Formats: sequence, C-alpha cells, structure tokens
Amino acid sequence: MLDSFQEQGYAVFPDFLGKEEIDTLKAAVDAHASARPQRNAYENEQIGELTWHSRALEQVDKVMGGERYVFHHIHAARHDAGTRGVAWHQDYEQYPQTNRAHLMVHVFFYLNGLNGTIGDLLLVPGSQRFAVESNALTFLGDSDLPGSITVDDVSPGSMLIVHSGMWHARRAKPGGEGSPRFFIDMSFCQSGVKWPSYGRGDGMLADLRARYEADGGTRPWLFDEEQFFDGPRARKESKDLQGSVILDLPQWQNS
Repeated sequence: MLDSFQEQGYAVFPDFLGKEEIDTLKAAVDAHASARPQRNAYENEQIGELTWHSRALEQVDKVMGGERYVFHHIHAARHDAGTRGVAWHQDYEQYPQTNRAHLMVHVFFYLNGLNGTIGDLLLVPGSQRFAVESNALTFLGDSDLPGSITVDDVSPGSMLIVHSGMWHARRAKPGGEGSPRFFIDMSFCQSGVKWPSYGRGDGMLADLRARYEADGGTRPWLFDEEQFFDGPRARKESKDLQGSVILDLPQWQNS
C-alpha cells in the first residue's frame, strides 16, 4: 500500500474500522449533520478524537516517511440520496500554487462504504505531481479525464489516504434512498514549511491539543499553531498578484 501511494498518490485500506467504531462515528456524523446551527465537526467528541486515531496515524506516519506533520482540518458529512456531485479539484494548500515540495494528505473514511449509489469517488492517479490552482479544473465538471479511475465499491469502514494535490471529484449517482452515506475526511501536512491555516483557526488546534493530551497523547506537535500562517489573508492577497510572482522576491528586486 505504501508503494501504491508513492507511485499512484493514494492507498486503500479496506475494512479499516471495526463495527463498533463505525456505529459510533455514524451516529456522530448524523448528529453533526442534523444540528442547527451546524457546528465545526471537530467539536463533536467522537469526530474530534478521530484526528489522533492511533492506527490511522500509524499509516500517516508511513506515508510521511517518518517526518513530523501537523493536523490541518477535519470535515464530516452525511450524503443523502440526491446529493449533488463535486467537480474536479485538488486540495493542496499553497498560495500561489507552485510546487509540491512537502507532502499534504487527506484521509477519507467511508463509514458505510461506496456501492455505486449517491456518489462515486473519481481520481486521476499521478496528477498530484502537477501544481494547479484548486479550481483550475472545475470547468470540466465530473466528466472522465484521461487516466481517471472511478472508486465505487469499497467496504464499510474503509479508509483511503490520498495525496492532497491529486485531482479528484464526486460524481452524483441515483439510488441510496433510506441509506445515506456517512463520510469523514481529515488532513495532515508535513512539517518543514509553514502552511495556510484552515479558516481563521478559531481555537481549533488549541482545543484539539488539550483534548488529545487529556486522552494521554504524547505528540502535541500534531496541533501546533506555529506551523501555520493566516490562510484567509493569503488567499485574499494572492488574488491581487500580477505578473510573475518570483519578481516580488527580494533577491529579484534589483535584477
């Protein structure tokens, strides 16, 4: 699976979660999706604890090659019958997009699997090597691309680790009435560079770090705010850049 990740940019871990874990997390995602107003997913006790799931982090350790890394965000969703698809995009956090020097991964949990209803996961293996803006491919919708694959048959509780720079989409599919799909994704960034923060932060990392340490966690650097810069400000200011960005670097000012 590690070889597959290095070559293709993703790895599939079937039946990763046990039945008790699946049932607990499905109930948590259902409560999160039904809450009004909806709160951040990490605030739910069971969903938040998934960010330091020991067996999941063992696999993240491997794809990170033993390097330290930091948690970025976690989302949870209930996809009911008729849920709309999501066009092609990539989720690597960088402003502007220029390189893939450090690894960022998304960890997908399909609590009741994928079975060809509601939505399929689409991937373009190897596309993580090409730096493009997140929405650069949105105009393509969810049409098949050269080399793309469809993931529509994975067992309940399966986990996928995907390079965040991989182009992916969700294609809406009919069916699934009475059997919604429960989905969680979380993300981690390799240390060594500063990463854009997720939103404004709003105390997420401090909250999770305190809960993690109270649970006996010994790697508080997983939730280190110092490894991030102001993401919303970066997004806003990067939109105003003109011409070749390299010319704004100090060593080019007088060239």
